[in-house]
This record gives sequence, C-alpha cells and structure tokens, in this order.
Amino acid sequence: MSNNTIDKSLEFDAMAVMEQIHMAESRHMQMGALCSYLLEYPDMTIRDFFAMASEEIREEQEENGYYD
Repeated sequence: MSNNTIDKSLEFDAMAVMEQIHMAESRHMQMGALCSYLLEYPDMTIRDFFAMASEEIREEQEENGYYD
C-alpha cells in the first residue's frame, strides 16, 4: 500500500471512531434526559412523554423563528 492510501485509510478509520464516540455521547445524554423526565413524572407513559417533549421542541422552534 502506498503512504497516501494508508493515510486515507487511517483518516477514514479515525473519522468513523470519532463519529461513534459522538453518537455514544449523544445517546448517553438522551438517556439521561429521558431518565430525568421519568423520575420527575413517574406516572407519565412513554407516549405522553414523547408528546410532551415534541410539544416543547415545537414551542422552542417557534420562539426561535423556525416556523415564521
């Protein structure tokens, strides 16, 4: 293999690893948020939780002007 091919392969592998790390951090944060809500609202169903979260996101987007 040429040095250029090795460099490209190493760069691709490094980018793939960094993407996996970022996704894992994201999943961890999402799971933490879900656990927080479930502890705060223990009687809420998952369906109700996602409906509430969706409404909160929509309100935030409207406040930021995404739906003008």
